[in-house]
Amino acid sequence: MVSRTIELNTGAHMPRAALGTWKAPPEKTKEAVLTAVRAGYRFIDCANDYDNEHVIGEALQELFAEGTVKREELFIQAKLWNSNHRPEHVKPDLEATLKDLQLDYIDSFVIHWPQAVPSTGKCITLRENGCYPAHSSKNTMFPLDDEGYYCADLESHYVETWAAMEDLVDLGLTKSIGLSNFNRSQVEEILKNAKKYTPAVLQNESHPYLHEKDLRDFCRANKIVFQAYSALGSADRPWRVAGSITSGPPKSGHEVLSHPDFVKIAEKYGKTTANVVLRWHLQMGGAFVCKSVTPARIQQNFAIWDFELDSNDMAVIDKLNIGWRHLLWAETSMHPDYPFKDYLPWDYKIGKPGVGSTAGAK
Repeated sequence: MVSRTIELNTGAHMPRAALGTWKAPPEKTKEAVLTAVRAGYRFIDCANDYDNEHVIGEALQELFAEGTVKREELFIQAKLWNSNHRPEHVKPDLEATLKDLQLDYIDSFVIHWPQAVPSTGKCITLRENGCYPAHSSKNTMFPLDDEGYYCADLESHYVETWAAMEDLVDLGLTKSIGLSNFNRSQVEEILKNAKKYTPAVLQNESHPYLHEKDLRDFCRANKIVFQAYSALGSADRPWRVAGSITSGPPKSGHEVLSHPDFVKIAEKYGKTTANVVLRWHLQMGGAFVCKSVTPARIQQNFAIWDFELDSNDMAVIDKLNIGWRHLLWAETSMHPDYPFKDYLPWDYKIGKPGVGSTAGAK
């Protein structure tokens, strides 16, 4: 049987299946969290730029009050936003998240992206200031310059950020720290420069069209748990139709969950295509984050513990690894720490953010 938890390098055990909250509107997020925890989820993945941590906090307090779970039975993960990479802004960023979540500590705090973009580096930016692109004078979490491009803090580097992250563990504000959207060389740089704590998790995009086998193996060798986001391929990505250089259908011609191979395997086990994909993640090792705000689907997506894909199924899925990455956020690639330069067209020119083209645009 596949274990429901995985051990971190801190000795803590992290649930392998997490409810994701990216793209979840605040008015639906609270019910999603309540439904998920009542259905058995014990891991909630959050981020301040998602603009919904405050309602997650409300849901958590309701769950605690009704006795569904105790705080220590949940694993809560949050993220340091790009505009707060300067060491002096790291702690205030987490403190604002803790206030919204109504918690004294979280279990994992990760650097959301390696590049300090969008950012001016001049001041802390928080959810209450706005989670959308606006001129830097407005101090939102997505500051723009006078011409409408993202501001970039070119004097900030994630190694200095990591040192401030380590202090948060000593302060008891988070049990572990990690990374997200870092490439292999950037993770190696953190490992070489970490003074007290190494990354416990690496949360990167991964699904059947982007296996990330080498990166998964590298993480395993360095006692880092690989945590897949967009685990189902994010068919609801805001830029699916337009607004990004990755807009349009995947290279396969099918969204992950509608691929004929998954339909066939799902019929074989009497499961949904989402169940099959999530079971594949479990059998690949590591952990995953899966978002939904539909109560029935949240419950359905957790029905992955009572069947197992056979070697033929795994071989079929292995052939779907076409290297399709949907989240490039190329509008932030002017920064030297941007992680996915190899995915950009040779003649790409920095674009301005627009609706559907950024992680947090409204």
